Amino acid sequence: MVPNSTSLTPSPVPTSSPTPTLSPAPVRYHEPPDEFVQDRITYVKRATITKKGFRLGSSHIWKYGLQYIRGSDKKEMYYCHECTAGKNKQELFVINGTSKVRNHLEQKHQIDPQSGIKKHSSTRKSVLDQQKSAAATNTFFWKDSMEKFKELLIRWIVYCHIAFFQLENRYFRELLFFLNPALLNHLPKAAKTIRSWVMDAFLSKKQRLREDLQRSRSRISISFDLWTSPNPYAILGVIAMWIDTTGKRRTTVLGIRRVYGEHTGENLGSVVLELLKEYDIGGDEIGYFMLDNASSNDTAVGFILKELCPWMDSKQRRHRRLRCLGHIVNLCCQAFLMGRNCEKYLAKLEKHYQRGDYAKVEELWKRFGCLGRLHNLVRYIRLTPQRREEFAAIIIGGDLSEFDGLEPALTSIQVSQVRGCNLIT
Repeated sequence: MVPNSTSLTPSPVPTSSPTPTLSPAPVRYHEPPDEFVQDRITYVKRATITKKGFRLGSSHIWKYGLQYIRGSDKKEMYYCHECTAGKNKQELFVINGTSKVRNHLEQKHQIDPQSGIKKHSSTRKSVLDQQKSAAATNTFFWKDSMEKFKELLIRWIVYCHIAFFQLENRYFRELLFFLNPALLNHLPKAAKTIRSWVMDAFLSKKQRLREDLQRSRSRISISFDLWTSPNPYAILGVIAMWIDTTGKRRTTVLGIRRVYGEHTGENLGSVVLELLKEYDIGGDEIGYFMLDNASSNDTAVGFILKELCPWMDSKQRRHRRLRCLGHIVNLCCQAFLMGRNCEKYLAKLEKHYQRGDYAKVEELWKRFGCLGRLHNLVRYIRLTPQRREEFAAIIIGGDLSEFDGLEPALTSIQVSQVRGCNLIT
């Protein structure tokens, strides 16, 4: 055990006024033991087992502690003089940097992490400390109010893509405690707790959706599509459409799953099938599949229906596979604007974009007549800020913000968008 810490009390520093004052870091501590035991683990002072000439680093953390060697794994640990002086249990941080120790010294002992200077006990309370005092006298909080606050907090985090660690932010917590000091006793202190709240809410919503789907008054139709994220990951989004018990038409995202391996129909179908089983959607509940014209989608639908509806023949399975009208119209527009073999040219464009051969890209676009020349013109203007400014200076009439939408395809991702509905617009 850590020896009696009464002998390790630092030299007293006089205080003169209640205003915030800073003192030099305490340097006169009585020597700690060469060896001690905590939680059945032996710790030995490094200076006693290291060669002569051993020196601590220049960081201010060494004014408040020493290095010890943990007997179980020989790792270097930080021994805090302030913890011993305050008769607190040693936290004994593994030394792989100074950030954890700095945070400990700041939070536990009010030692500035930058200057290494310790504030006197007479220092004026911070905003957070004042709010803690207020919370101590106002701890009443309705359970229903807390549940509503929890729901709103989770919704804000999820919809606004807020990092979990923001809940640990001192200034955000001060804001919440200012609005209601009683929150101090209910707001989690760790990001891990917020993460578990979000996961619990997700599982609860998922179970509720599963129950709603089971009570559907219609068959459940499915739509899914593959998308390449900027990462780039292959992401498959799956959407369900049905009529609920109130007669309202519902459209809900069932899941967004990453697809590994080849984008074959069987592979896509297995991902969708797994998701349908999670929601207990069987052959009796499944309706139609609304997808684009990719041949892999034909195979995927056949794969899914063979598993869910083994009694169907091939003709019945084809009957359940519907084709997106918007995609069909887009293909017609592509053929009208780009002529025959547009898919062939788009494949070449994508190849040249990936290689960075923009001269070839410009040459290929010229083959599409006025559309290609317009593309090259817009791309030429937008390549430099100077050309954009010159264009903005000479433009007559119209709203300049409309020009921002004329973004040329500069990457393979944007080339793939050409295959989508962008050509229609």
